[in-house]
Amino acid sequence: MQAAVRTLRLLSLLSLFCAASSHAGTFYMCKDANGRTFTSDRPISECANRPLREYGSNGVLKREIAAPLTPEQKRAQALQEQQRQDELAALEEQKRSDRALLARYRSEDDIGVARKRAGAATNEQIVQQKKELAAAETEWQATQAAVDARQDKGKIPPAMRDKLAKALENVRVQKAALRDNEIALAQINAKYDAVLRRYRKIVGQSLPAESASR
Repeated sequence: MQAAVRTLRLLSLLSLFCAASSHAGTFYMCKDANGRTFTSDRPISECANRPLREYGSNGVLKREIAAPLTPEQKRAQALQEQQRQDELAALEEQKRSDRALLARYRSEDDIGVARKRAGAATNEQIVQQKKELAAAETEWQATQAAVDARQDKGKIPPAMRDKLAKALENVRVQKAALRDNEIALAQINAKYDAVLRRYRKIVGQSLPAESASR
């Protein structure tokens, strides 16, 4: 009942204001923080931080004017806009990258050839280092056997100890070099795996569009 009374009062107020401002063209209405209703033929100072409604002289709502943003809302809006701009920039960069990828590789075979060429030198180094590691381990094992045999007979000469230490260090160096090159080869393969996945995705996306245009 009270809601109906308030509605009738508001309609009466609108009618009276429309009649009084029929020559003004438009008028504004708002409620302040305490719920009081204000009307005026110009923006209302009491509702500077509140939403406004603009009505025509016939009482028909023309538009709703949102309340000004708070500093916190402005910061959130600025952050959202920055995120949107970043996403657009990332999308454009991806499109540019895709165009460059398609210009460089015409088929999956092209990617395979590029992969093989990129890893050729590293593969050769791995093959050579495996041989060098095998030789280093053989030398170390032989030296260790000689040291073990000498231990049974007494004191080990310093020269033999040095030789064993150098042989062991050589094994360590060869293993480290081999590991580094295996990591490098894995990175090359990972790169071309990613290129191949992206190529397939681009081609897969373009095929339906091409079919639809035929």
